Amino acid sequence: MASSRLHGTVGYARPIALAISRPSLTLPALRVAAEAVRSFFYPQFENVVLRRRPVVNVDHPLDASVPFDPRYMKKYLEFVKLWMASFYRIWRLYGESATPEMAAFIGAIRRLYAEAGSVYSVVHTTTTRPSKNYNLRFALIHALDPHLDCVPSLHVLLVVANWMLVSELVGRLGAGEARGFKRDEVERWVLGLRDEALAITESVLFVKQHSVNCIGASLYYLKRRFPSFGDEAAEAFVRDLFASSEAALPEAGELREVMLEVCGSMDRSYALRPALGWRFPILEFVSSFAG
Repeated sequence: MASSRLHGTVGYARPIALAISRPSLTLPALRVAAEAVRSFFYPQFENVVLRRRPVVNVDHPLDASVPFDPRYMKKYLEFVKLWMASFYRIWRLYGESATPEMAAFIGAIRRLYAEAGSVYSVVHTTTTRPSKNYNLRFALIHALDPHLDCVPSLHVLLVVANWMLVSELVGRLGAGEARGFKRDEVERWVLGLRDEALAITESVLFVKQHSVNCIGASLYYLKRRFPSFGDEAAEAFVRDLFASSEAALPEAGELREVMLEVCGSMDRSYALRPALGWRFPILEFVSSFAG
């Protein structure tokens, strides 16, 4: 019973119901929704109409080596559901005593939107994606996402941050303190979040919503945001990408190297001029593509 509650499907309704049923969680949840509109959706549609900011294509030649596969769209669309499920499962694990931690978790998600939006408000980035709507999910993406906020990738930011935030939270509250769950069950769940982060990160390339460059830039940001996601953790994450599809993807090794190269170049740029802030290396990188 405990295992099914921890690893089964959660969906959207239960996390939303949980958030609106507790005043201490309602405001943080509303702020996340408002931030997503303010920092992600609004700037794109505004720019489509008013063209206030430049749009830079950040494709890499190796992107063409990843075959377009619309079957990955379902996995691609799970990035919000993933962190919402984590929010709900924190409550299942620890109960009302974890409410402050849950509010902080939502606050951290909001911060990701806000900080990514601070880049989008300066310059928009895009990649080449198929114009044809291969299925209903792809049509939905085309309708709701003008595809102008690629660097950093909120998909990569949210799924990796979800894993890191839950790992930190469980470390503070204790895997053995969860209600009705064994320590190894909780630890397997946390490791499973890393697997989900890998799968969704892979999906952004298979559905042509991002470039390999976007992933490298996103990893750079995550290293600034999470001290525990340092060089070793980031490199291990990249090395595990495409592990299940490597035989069908001969260029997998080269793709990984590009991600690490982009991330490393931004690390070096930041180290040289930390006073300019974490955004500078990203904006510098994007400007290198501007014609």
